[in-house]
Formats: sequence, C-alpha cells, structure tokens
Amino acid sequence: MSSKVKADLILIHAPAIYDFRDRDDFVLGWYASQESSNVTPIFEMHPLGFLSIKSFLSERGLDVKIVNVASLMLKHPTLDVEKLLEHLDAPVIGLDLHWLPHCQGSVEVAGLVKKAHPESFVVFGGIVSTYYAREMMQYPQIDGVIRGYDTLEPLANLVEQAKRGVRGRFNVENMIYKDKGEVVDNGHSYTPEVLNDVAIDWSKMFPKTSSLLNMPNLMVLPNTGCQQSCGWCSGSRWAYQRMMNVEKKTVFHRRSEQLAREILTFPKTESPLSVYTLQAYSESSPRLLDYLAAVADSGVVKSVSFEQFRLTKISVLKQMVEVAPNLDIYINLSPQSHDVEISRLTGRGTYTNEEMEEWIAAAMDIGIKGVYLWYTIGMPKQTHESVMETVAYSARLMDRFPNDKIIPTIFGMVPFLDPGCQWFEEPKEHGYTVFHRDLESHRQSLTQPRWRDAMNYETRWMKRDEFLPSMYEAMQVMANHKADYGRITKRSIDIVNGRIDHLRHLTTSIDRAMDADGRLPASLRREIGAHNDEILSYAADVALVKKPLSGRWYDDHTVPREIIDACVRERAAA
Repeated sequence: MSSKVKADLILIHAPAIYDFRDRDDFVLGWYASQESSNVTPIFEMHPLGFLSIKSFLSERGLDVKIVNVASLMLKHPTLDVEKLLEHLDAPVIGLDLHWLPHCQGSVEVAGLVKKAHPESFVVFGGIVSTYYAREMMQYPQIDGVIRGYDTLEPLANLVEQAKRGVRGRFNVENMIYKDKGEVVDNGHSYTPEVLNDVAIDWSKMFPKTSSLLNMPNLMVLPNTGCQQSCGWCSGSRWAYQRMMNVEKKTVFHRRSEQLAREILTFPKTESPLSVYTLQAYSESSPRLLDYLAAVADSGVVKSVSFEQFRLTKISVLKQMVEVAPNLDIYINLSPQSHDVEISRLTGRGTYTNEEMEEWIAAAMDIGIKGVYLWYTIGMPKQTHESVMETVAYSARLMDRFPNDKIIPTIFGMVPFLDPGCQWFEEPKEHGYTVFHRDLESHRQSLTQPRWRDAMNYETRWMKRDEFLPSMYEAMQVMANHKADYGRITKRSIDIVNGRIDHLRHLTTSIDRAMDADGRLPASLRREIGAHNDEILSYAADVALVKKPLSGRWYDDHTVPREIIDACVRERAAA
C-alpha cells in the first residue's frame, strides 16, 4: 500500500453508531434534540482534549495525527472504513470514549483498528472510559485505558515507551491494561494541579473558509471539574470526587499564560470567528476579564460566549463590555426548569425567574449582546405539565424582551443519564430508575428499534413511554413560539414542524410494528432509511442550516485526498 498516514500516535474519533450508514431499523432523528453544537446525531465533534494532546506531545517531539472517522464517513458515504484504517501506521492508536453516546461506535471502530493493526497498542481515554476502565478490559480490541481528567503526561509516556519498542509491562500512571491476557492496574495517581499545561495551536488545526453558513466556531476550555454537584452531571464535584481520585479540590485550571498563548494562534479567516468558552462559571472574575481582553486583542474574533452558573454580577458585566467593546458577548444560563424547586433539585436554583428577568434587562442595557437559556427534560419532580409550563414561561419571557436576543431552548436528556453522576449512582434516593448499568448494555441499547429501549433511565414523575411524546411537544411548541417572536424564520418553522411530525409518525409506526409481530416491514425500513439520510445532512433541529460536512475545526484535516479516493473506489468496485 503506497500511501500511509504515519505518526507516533494516531487519535481516532468514531461515530456514535459505527454502521449508521447501513441502518434502517431505528430512527436517528430523536437523538437530534440538542442545539448546543453544530453536529449530527452521530456526534462527529471530537473532544477538545484531542487538540491538547496533539499540542502537548508535539512539544515533546512526538508526531500526533487526528483522524476523524465520523466526519469522513459523513462526507464520503461510500468510504470503506476498514480500507481507510489499513492506511494508518502508528505504534499507539487512541480513541475517545468521553461521552456515553459514543459507546457503540468507539468500541466497534476499535475492533476494526485491532484487526488492521494487531501490533499497535489501542488505548482509550475520557470520562466514560475512566468510569468503565476495568470493564473495558473485557474487549479483546482494547489494550488499555488511561483514566483521569488530564492524561497528557501519561499518554506521552506511553507513546515514548511504545516508540522505543517496549511491549508487555508499561510504566504509565493511571493506566489499566493487558499484558499477555493479564489485567495490570497501574493505579490512579496522576492528578495534576494544573490542567492541560499546553496551548493549543489553532493556526495549524483550522482551515480557512469563506462560507458564512459555516462560520468558524472555536472552543476554549479554561478548566475542568466543578465546584457544584448537579445530580445529572458526571463532571460535577460529587462525581469527580468518586471517579478522579480527588478530594477537596475538584476544579483544575489551565495557566493564564497558556490561555493567552492559545488565543494568539487564532487564525484570521474570511468569515468571522466565534468562540465558545466552556465552563466559564468556574473562573474568577479577574481571570475571566483577562481572558476576554486577550480574545478582544486578537483582532480576529467577532463574538464570544460564556457559560455562567449564577447571575453574573452587574459590575462584572460592565467590566466585560469595557474590556471588549467591539465583541458581541453572549451569556449562557441553564436554569433547567422555570420551576425554582425543580431547578434547585437539579443543583441549580440559585435565582428566581423574577431575579433573572431583572438581570437580563440590566445586562441588555449594559451592552451584553444576548442571553441563551437552556431548559432540560428529565429532571426530578418534572411532569409533562411542568415541562409545558416551562415552554409557556419561555414565551412570556420573549414577549417581555421582544427586541432583544433572548433565546430559550428546551431539549431532552437523551438517551442516557451519565454513569458516575449522583442520580446514576443513587437513583432511588432521587426518584430515578436506571435500566442499563454496564457498558455493554448501553452499547446494545443504542441500536434497539424502540426509542424507549435506548434510554437508560426514567423518573418517578415521567416514565420512558411518556418521555419522547413530551419532548416532541415541548420542542415543537417552543419552536413555534420562537417563530412568533422572530427568533426563527417562517421557512424554518415549517421545516421544524414537518420534521417533528414525521418523527412522531416513525416512532409510533415502529412501536405498532414491534407490538404486532416483532419486526419492521420493508416499507417502514425504507422510510426510516430515507429519514436517517436527511437528518444526517443538517445541523440540530432548529438551526436548519444544510451542513457543509467539512471545514469545521473538528472535521478531518489529516487524511490526504489520494487515500480517500482509493478507499472510496475500492469499496465502489467491490
């Protein structure tokens, strides 16, 4: 084979479901309920940590390449993945299992990797990998898992040792692995005080684009962990204390100098850059302001968004606008419910609706460009009636701020409750029932025809049978309210209504067919296949922008065209 992608470490991002292109026995559309990122239901965005790994190991003189198999499969529908993997060449091949919806695809792709490269060391990392590290040793295609919130140093050590030809016993902290069939656990001792002590070099990772429909959106992660203990989150203080071998300190920051270096690498593009700042709620005001000033000084960013847990002090908002007068600043709040009691039970509930509305009015007067509000279905004490009351409240909120960019969104916590979060570990105490607990059960559930069999939980107040109808109704009514108040266009709302109505029809038809004789008729499978093809061509339901399927920072920019062409041709000829 003439062309190869060679490196010391190749990082692979798999689709959520490996054989999604060939499946016509379950509906992908019901996963597409979140608008927080421009991705399809196969979740082709790889973790930001891939970029940190590439930058950190590069500084150690190691060659790292990122191959996004998920985005390549979307862009090239006839791509033969097995042939593609044969073109890779590295002593260590890493895959992410950070978010649980990837559990089916990541393990399946790892099997193909091991088949193509039996001598390569196949290693996993991420939050879910950390939680299920020992169970993952049952899969023959997985050689090891590096646990923890920061794996840069252990992974560098693994790659250096493998590059020298080390086989068998590895001196790598946080790694559990197999040596001739024996499971070896090196413990979980690497818990650095400083997170990912490296600056991502965005200038080498993001292509230029002139498409306004594909505005470059970058992400910056200034910290990991959390001071809060929201019961549904595997990144919470409660979960970190139990998974990450930490006790009192559960927030780990990057050095301000590294953040400043990273911002200097933001590329100048023909379309305006937008930056989403993850977990900004764990940043102090001085660090937040220094970061914002650096983003403004870069001269290439048009807008910046911040996640905030509480209502940011008005004095701080004023300072934010003062240090970045030419930036459009957006704030993201996640009350989870309009009902303050439900919000409190989720770990939020630090302000009332009245306090939030007064804060929004003040923020708009100061010069904040907009506020995004996120509400979630699947919370304690939340009934269908309560969900619809949240939707009604959102309409009243848009009515109060008719000329301001106040954007409420509601979505379902689907399909999984995070393993490692408090409600997953203590379900009865919080009114939850958990149906799938081990990794393999979750993997099998993702490809079940009935949507409710994929969900790993229900609550005392909303059963699995009720969940999807409530989610459809809430999202549809919310979208129509947005159209009424000019947040989305008439054309967009027509598409949203048509899509959700079709999803209702498909999921109901599947239930009826399975109840009747336990299988799906050929005509329904053809309809499901056509739906899946369409849903994979668009962003989240309400964005409704035809996806370019390339040019985003997380798309594949590694595999050369000649390899793609060879793999497509080989499959087409087969």
